[in-house]
Amino acid sequence: MQYLTTAAFAKLAGVNKKTLHYYDEIGLFRPARVNEKGYRFYSPVQLDRLALIVTLKDLGVPLKEIGAYLCCGDLAQVDEILARQSRELDRRIALLARRREMLEALRRQNRAFLDGCGKGPQRLLREPERIAVLMGREEMERSHVVIVNYLTDGPGTGLCVEGEDRFLYQKQADGPILVPGGAYLCLYEMARGHHPWDWLASRREQLQSYAGTRGWRLDGRAFVEFGELAVGDTSEDGAEPRCIRMRILEEN
Repeated sequence: MQYLTTAAFAKLAGVNKKTLHYYDEIGLFRPARVNEKGYRFYSPVQLDRLALIVTLKDLGVPLKEIGAYLCCGDLAQVDEILARQSRELDRRIALLARRREMLEALRRQNRAFLDGCGKGPQRLLREPERIAVLMGREEMERSHVVIVNYLTDGPGTGLCVEGEDRFLYQKQADGPILVPGGAYLCLYEMARGHHPWDWLASRREQLQSYAGTRGWRLDGRAFVEFGELAVGDTSEDGAEPRCIRMRILEEN
């Protein structure tokens, strides 16, 4: 029988030599023969078994489970392993889809800040969106400090204010509250040295005044979002990206 060195067999199989050494050490895949000097040699007929190991590993099956199957060769067991791994892949795909959705939402938000900052009030078209209440006014007032973690609460978090009423919200595809689409008057800026409530009050007045000079009537609700991706000093001398928008109800 023709034997191949570890290097030659690894090249033929498309794996790393260290992988073969490791599989030998854990008893998963032994060489066909080891000479008196300790050199490993493999037979070409072993390629099929190694291919099975590599395939199952690429599918995410743990090496321990692969070894258990190779010991008995029970087809019912491999079917169970593959079914379990299929469910695990479904879980990972769903997780990756959620991560991609979060990434795209963060990217859209960041681009909106980049495109809108420093341009003053702007009339922009917004798509309809659904939101859910994270925290009401009374709860926010009791808490004094409100911390929003976009990794758990989502990147689409914001503050909705209508008169004295307000609530913290999160954008959700199945949220119970519909925010209508259409024309909005928006303001993006890097806020410096402003308490959020003071900033909110002054910017609402600014938007209402701007709309009044153009004969626009605004909805009483204002939506405020903060740029979660901005990292730095947000003290009195620091800057924090903020956005406020109010829906335009009537235009001349």
